[in-house]
Amino acid sequence: MRLILEEEGLKNYWTIFRLKIHLHSLVRERDQGLLHLGTKVFQLHQSQCFERDDLKENFQEIASIEDEIDQVHEILYQELGGSPRKPCPSCGKYVDSQARFCPSCGSSLEGSKPE
Repeated sequence: MRLILEEEGLKNYWTIFRLKIHLHSLVRERDQGLLHLGTKVFQLHQSQCFERDDLKENFQEIASIEDEIDQVHEILYQELGGSPRKPCPSCGKYVDSQARFCPSCGSSLEGSKPE
């Protein structure tokens, strides 16, 4: 009788374990879908194809964080011995001081001076 109860408990344990793994997988899949959707909406907003007043604050907050990420990347780049770069006057992304075009937005850098 004890062996049957132990086997029953073990079956229950594995069933719960499989269900938890499946649930975790579904939650991760949902979160990835939301992340991709949010990325697409943010890109549409940046290209000015999508304007919603109720989301502007969120977009500005994310853009501010992205600017700070770019600045920290540039500081790290220079700390690791990289040559100084300049921000693109159009999009603000850092580019090589000798670059003629911004690799991020494609703007011409011919008229800008290296910093």
